Amino acid sequence: MLTVGLTGDVGAGKSTLSRVWEEMGATVIDADRVARDMWKLPDVRKKASERWGSDFFEGDQKSVFAKIAAKIFSEEEEYEFVSDLLHPATIAAIEEIVMNAEGWVVVEIPLLFECGRPQWMDFVVFASASEEKRVERNASRGWNSGEIKRREARLMSRDEKIRMSDWVLENSGSKEEWEAKAMELGKTFLDLDKERSSRS
Repeated sequence: MLTVGLTGDVGAGKSTLSRVWEEMGATVIDADRVARDMWKLPDVRKKASERWGSDFFEGDQKSVFAKIAAKIFSEEEEYEFVSDLLHPATIAAIEEIVMNAEGWVVVEIPLLFECGRPQWMDFVVFASASEEKRVERNASRGWNSGEIKRREARLMSRDEKIRMSDWVLENSGSKEEWEAKAMELGKTFLDLDKERSSRS
């Protein structure tokens, strides 16, 4: 099985890459979704409530996640607390899904290098885009350049993550051009997966 990690700039088009590769036959795992599910675990909620107050998880899911985001993106200690609370369990859950999947697998994981690249991950793709394009893509979320910079301030530098990646795709053109880049690299992964399967 070929396993590809997908990470990159906020708003660089990772979801489009995942969609195209899924259409090409990949099993796609959304690490953010797996991490959100961690908040349903009683032990996780207990530790967070002990730190943030017993009423922290009151309200609908959207408002609770907004409060979590406000905590971790404004206070470094809270970011470290949540990272220690969620990251190991999230990576373990993803690994279990990967090991039970068939064919090639894509793990979309924004904090891949921050969590530590797992040994079972064969390649990493970094989706890159200019600040102008990222602001444009995140407008629907209500994020301006200040909000993007606030979120990225807690992350490893993009230059370092690019250096540590196996492929870097630059999203600088149209949606159609980005999808074409996705298909081109997807064919490479398909060939690598077939080559690996033929040897096993």
